[in-house]
Amino acid sequence: MHFTVKEFREFLNNLPENIQECARKNFDLLKENPSHPSLHFKKVGGCWSVRVGEKYRAIAIKTGDDFRWVWIGKHEEYERIIKSLPE
Repeated sequence: MHFTVKEFREFLNNLPENIQECARKNFDLLKENPSHPSLHFKKVGGCWSVRVGEKYRAIAIKTGDDFRWVWIGKHEEYERIIKSLPE
């Protein structure tokens, strides 16, 4: 199951409207078909990521069968976060 936490929703609400819309569409698609090639849904280090448009990414932590979406933002920030996380 995929779900978002409060902090994720706060990050999302601070993004441009078009990115918010793209994120919502991608989240729906992710729940329906996580293998869809446009999502680039993959494990990165100790977390999971999904693409949101060209320049944005979202990060989830997997616990059991659940994906807890904790962050969304620009790709540059995503790269810094991923590099700082333990494997």
